[in-house]
Amino acid sequence: MFDLIKLTDRTFYFDMPTKIGVYKIDDKRVFIIDTGISEKSAKRVLKTLGEMGLEVDFILNTHSHTDHAGGNKYICEATGCKAYTAEVEDVLIEFSDVEATLVYGGFPCRDFRKKFMNTPSCKTYNIAEAPLPKGTEIFPLYGHTAHMIGIKTPDDVYFIADVVNSKDTLDKVKICYVYDIDTQLETLEKLKELDGKLCVPAHAEVTENISTLAEENIKNLLEIREEILKILREKPLTAEELTANLCRNFGLKLDLMGLVMITSTVKSHLSSLRHKGIIDWVMEDFTWYWKIAEE
Repeated sequence: MFDLIKLTDRTFYFDMPTKIGVYKIDDKRVFIIDTGISEKSAKRVLKTLGEMGLEVDFILNTHSHTDHAGGNKYICEATGCKAYTAEVEDVLIEFSDVEATLVYGGFPCRDFRKKFMNTPSCKTYNIAEAPLPKGTEIFPLYGHTAHMIGIKTPDDVYFIADVVNSKDTLDKVKICYVYDIDTQLETLEKLKELDGKLCVPAHAEVTENISTLAEENIKNLLEIREEILKILREKPLTAEELTANLCRNFGLKLDLMGLVMITSTVKSHLSSLRHKGIIDWVMEDFTWYWKIAEE
């Protein structure tokens, strides 16, 4: 782990808990895709690149989550480079309080805001302004976050961020964070078109067979949906009660951060089902319950 892995003549990645992409623009300059979770990971990146005689020309952030943008501030200050990302994601990187509030559902308590929800504030610029080498492509991967993007390097390596989770992660965590369920499902279906291309997921193995993993992630989301409906057929529940039932049924063990993020994702599932007319809600004694819609 933490090694720099060569994929093509010009494309590499750092094998970290969150993979960091590297593309050699020329013999002296690179752009990097994401920066890891912290200053520590950023220092590792700069040290390794420096030993190779390479400098970071700019950063492309796939999205705002701390494990992808946590090293931005250090690298930008150390090198003078700029970081670029999509709209909405730029605001969340620059103002990490907004990111934490989005997930928490109000001003977040300190117990929730640990390392993952404390991205050091860093100015980012719109991806349209990035000085991309010819052949670099930016493509939408919306769903996991509002405007997550993928990056294709000029030598046809696709960095696809958090659009998929590994099979091990799906089996262990089961309910992985998703902001927009329906958009995520659409993105996963489109991802299958990249089958045969070299894909680098941030939290899974590099593969040319992304379709299989995309299908596993689709299956996982649909299984969660069916379990929600199964539980709600028993009786109406609040989102928090429903989350507790899901965690028990799936045998999950969580800390506070994990529980908050899963509750947020369950609410996204509820919105999806409500928009389809499959479930409805009712208020009783100032309590908001979800239930199966009447036919």
